[in-house]
Amino acid sequence: MIKDKKLRILFFLIHPAKYHQFKVTVNTLIAKGHDVELIIIGRDILPELVKNEGWKHKIIFPHGRKYKGVNSLISAGLLFFPTIFKLFRLTLWKKYDLFLTDDLLSYVGKIRGIPTFFFTDDDFSAVPQALLYLPPASHIFSPDICFMGKFKKKVIGYYGYKSLCHLHPNHFKPDINRLDESLRDGKPFFIVRTVMANSKHDIEKNSIGDDLLRKLISILEKNGRVILNSERPLPEDLKKYELSIRKNDINHYMYFSKIFIGDSTTMAVEAAVIGTPSIEIDDWFDDFKQYHELCDKYKLLKGFRLEDEEGIFSLIDEYLKIDNLKEEFLKRRDRMLQDKIDVSAFLIWFIENYPQSLKDYKADPQIQNRFK
Repeated sequence: MIKDKKLRILFFLIHPAKYHQFKVTVNTLIAKGHDVELIIIGRDILPELVKNEGWKHKIIFPHGRKYKGVNSLISAGLLFFPTIFKLFRLTLWKKYDLFLTDDLLSYVGKIRGIPTFFFTDDDFSAVPQALLYLPPASHIFSPDICFMGKFKKKVIGYYGYKSLCHLHPNHFKPDINRLDESLRDGKPFFIVRTVMANSKHDIEKNSIGDDLLRKLISILEKNGRVILNSERPLPEDLKKYELSIRKNDINHYMYFSKIFIGDSTTMAVEAAVIGTPSIEIDDWFDDFKQYHELCDKYKLLKGFRLEDEEGIFSLIDEYLKIDNLKEEFLKRRDRMLQDKIDVSAFLIWFIENYPQSLKDYKADPQIQNRFK
């Protein structure tokens, strides 16, 4: 890249988690004068999040990219070519320097000869459907611990996790004033998060059910307030535990909670990297290398299958007996941060200096250690 050249960059985002991953990067690039555009899927709260940032964007599939009543994988297959067509049509008469995505924009980049950075934090073996997306990508950005199989030559392996894009201490400052006023008195509270489990990678996998929720509540509420944060409808007897939380404030709630329990890998990892004891309960936690590193090396996250209630309650009991629980986990978090980088800072550097940054990285991957 010519020094001080202003770039035209397109992001294609399909999930709210990607908004969080790229929030720092997009805002920084815009502040530096680059022309940044987004195309998004009308899914969940993603349009609301993007609109609130004031980002220039277009929406395709405003009601989501899924046929009602149809298996997610089948829907993805049926909408494969329509998605590429819509993306191609929206970008046809514009000149871009870079594409960034975790979806089918990689095909448009290949057709048009535009370098495309593809982002994933999953091992190739854990999400085999990635075979649909990875072949046309120019480069694949993933945590360095991920294994991309035959695509390893394309990998830009960074020392970190997706969640450190927005939750590295350089970007996330916990603020107790972002919490509901009833939670600012210093008394302990717990967050239990349940998801819908309807993504493509969730097929035939189970998440926390109502019976287990009741058992968790019966244990936790003896030691503090229990807050349920659920994507799915809850039965009447559990609704009293729900609390309306602004989506942009959830990480502040997670930081100040005594323990986080959930069936979302994304949020379980987020809790872990900000130093909150994190327990993941689902069928898929050990499919990913980042789980094993956070669990085995840093002791920040522990996963259980749903049937292992004895293990779940034993660990909760163990945590509740630790007087300085938060302080202990912040020490573990600091140990992890010694090995990791500010992923957003690294990405911004890579984008602004591409393709020279690619050469520099290939020559010495440890160049990223300057971004702490």
